[in-house]
This record gives sequence, structure tokens and C-alpha cells, in this order.
Amino acid sequence: MLGKNSKIVILDDDHTIAELAAEILAELGFENINIYNSIDSFTENMRLAIADLFFLDVNLDKADGLTLLSWIKAKQPSSKVVMFSGDTREHLVKEAFQLGAEGFLSKYCLDKNIRSLLNKWNVNYPLT
Repeated sequence: MLGKNSKIVILDDDHTIAELAAEILAELGFENINIYNSIDSFTENMRLAIADLFFLDVNLDKADGLTLLSWIKAKQPSSKVVMFSGDTREHLVKEAFQLGAEGFLSKYCLDKNIRSLLNKWNVNYPLT
């Protein structure tokens, strides 16, 4: 179950989107949020880190987010991974779920989409 001390990692090469997602999660009471804006800094740090929840962009500058999803699920199978993208074509969403994603969110209306996902998971917020 996710709680205020759950470790959350956000990887998006769009700094604005990553910051927005972090702000939304912080407003909901999460306190341990790490943002990465490049695949290089993410993979360097993820060798040592374990996270409870990942938010991954599908289209990254130097990597395919779906490939990264497979890598995370292989290394940390109990972690939840949520893909997010401005591109929500059916084949991308289907592939993400086949690879083990627990969610796929549109970057449009991100606040509403994050809240809806947490509601689906029965996460009560604001966290205390």
C-alpha cells in the first residue's frame, strides 16, 4: 500500500511535466519524490535505489520508456510502474500493460488522472 513515505520516482525529459507530477503528488501528501530528467541520471541512480512507484514517460530522448518499464519490472517486480504520455494510442497502452504497467496516464489533465489512478488503488489522501 502506498503511503506518505513511499518512494516515488518520476522520469520525464520534459522538466515542466516532471515538476507538475511531483507537485501533484506532494499536494496529496507524498514526501519522498525523486525527479529525473534524463535517462543517464536515472539509470546511474537506479542501480542503488528501489522505489515503490515509478512514473515513466513513454517517449524519452535517449530511450524507449516501454523498454525501461521491462527493465524496472525485471529488477524490481514489486514496484508499481505507471506510464504517462501525450501519446495515448491504443497499441502503446496495450503494450505497456502487457509489459507490467499498473497504469497509463495521459499528460493532459495530469492532476485529474493521477488522482483517479490513486482512487482506483484505494489510496486515501491527503496522506498523514
